[in-house]
Amino acid sequence: MQPASTHSLVSLSRLTRFKKNMNHLTHIQTNKELLETRFFILRLVREFFWKENFTEVETPLIVNVPGQEPNIVPMKINIHNEKIVEFSGFLHTSPEYAMKKMLAAGFENIFYLGKCFRDRESFGGSHNPEFTMMEWYRVGKNYVDIMNDAENLFHFIAEKTEGHNGIDKINLAKIKKQWQRKTMKSLWHEFLQINLDDFLTQEKMFELCVGKKYNVSKEESYEELFYRIFLNEIESKLGIDVPLIVHEYPAQMASLAKLLEKDSRYAERFEVYFNGLELANAFSELTDADEQESRLREERNFREKTGKDVYDIDQEFIGALRAGMPESAGIALGIDRMAMLFTGCQEIDNVITLPMSKLF
Repeated sequence: MQPASTHSLVSLSRLTRFKKNMNHLTHIQTNKELLETRFFILRLVREFFWKENFTEVETPLIVNVPGQEPNIVPMKINIHNEKIVEFSGFLHTSPEYAMKKMLAAGFENIFYLGKCFRDRESFGGSHNPEFTMMEWYRVGKNYVDIMNDAENLFHFIAEKTEGHNGIDKINLAKIKKQWQRKTMKSLWHEFLQINLDDFLTQEKMFELCVGKKYNVSKEESYEELFYRIFLNEIESKLGIDVPLIVHEYPAQMASLAKLLEKDSRYAERFEVYFNGLELANAFSELTDADEQESRLREERNFREKTGKDVYDIDQEFIGALRAGMPESAGIALGIDRMAMLFTGCQEIDNVITLPMSKLF
């Protein structure tokens, strides 16, 4: 067999590029109505927070130090200045640290609406490595105030999108109802007949997982063991008839959150669930610099112990807390997933202009 000529290889390369470009065009055309609905929702999100007298802020997408969360993998990048000196950085996984520095510097009620990036995420389903995040913070408030914000935001969008061609009527009717609120402890009792108070250490949760026949290691963290059970036996059942706010998470699973005054074994953290899908994660913010640094060091040590990449702690963040970050509460909301639920879409790719699955 004769080797392909250079001309043939070039033509094949052009054909491949042409097909991929047409794949992009087909994806956008196929999902045009869904995308138009998504963009309308983005407009309504901004309208809601402007109405609430929030300031929209920008934060850098490139950071020199990522967070310490054991189960999040940041995207590494290399940057060069005009003298070709190389610097290593990361695409941010969240604007959280930057926004808290802004709070410490005197900003008050603020929101961010933009892109975030996380490596080793699935291409499709309910994930995309590049995704749109909404974060907002209220000064002088706690996580209950943020619960009210989240419910009011969805109700506002539901009201404004009723009758819109791209909106799923069944989901819209559910969203418009008064939302449910349940503690994490009550969910474990409801679905598993287990008193979570008895399983608040790594050792006890490991024993529970073994008893349930999960293939677990003694090296796994409390959070990893917790989610072995929660993700398999509880999560998919949450928020089926009406959106659900799950609050009061075990303290080990809320390194950036305040602990409950009535029971320090649990934290002032909540998540929003609808149709078994997690939409948002929120806390009353921890403002004690020493306690925050200690918790981040614990997470860093766990990353090292489990063979994950280890990063420096963002001392500018700790310094912001020492400078006097005000009492506040905040939330991170996944806009792509919000768009999925308002449109009744089962696949995240269909509400993203060009998802990773179409780019690579």
